[in-house]
Amino acid sequence: MIKLGSIADIVSGRNVARLPESEKSKKYTNADFESDFYRMKLASPTSSIIYQQSSTAPHMVATILSDENKNKFISQVFSIIKVDTTKVNPWYLCYLLNQSRQLKRQYSILLQGSVIARLSAQQLKQVEIELPYRDKQEKIGTLYATALYQHYLEVLHADSKLKGIMAILRNMQEQ
Repeated sequence: MIKLGSIADIVSGRNVARLPESEKSKKYTNADFESDFYRMKLASPTSSIIYQQSSTAPHMVATILSDENKNKFISQVFSIIKVDTTKVNPWYLCYLLNQSRQLKRQYSILLQGSVIARLSAQQLKQVEIELPYRDKQEKIGTLYATALYQHYLEVLHADSKLKGIMAILRNMQEQ
């Protein structure tokens, strides 16, 4: 086991409520996060990880920050994790942060007594993770990112089919 802080630099987001109007379009949103999450496979595996910590979300999740969103301002519900890619595969780390039962137990211990369910950068640095050999990290990380992307594509395909059928039904009803 190794502490996350020994292989990554973690920075919490800031209060973006005070952004000037001219910069509000540069705010990283939940929609940006969802897009990055399902399209993680397309992001550079050397990019930073963005970690969502919303008390309204049922769980905390991580993804690789896409190139199109990397210059946006992140709010306090996010943290940026810059990993040492020579030690850990970012896709593998996202898999752990999103799926590991052991990490979920650590989160619940760290969050005991907290009013707001949010881990500080210092708390995230103390989280202990399992770090297998690099080859195993690559396999797990790639499979995880690929599965998320395939799910995303299947949902897009199903939505497209549904829209087509609805258009046919509207045409039938109008005739």
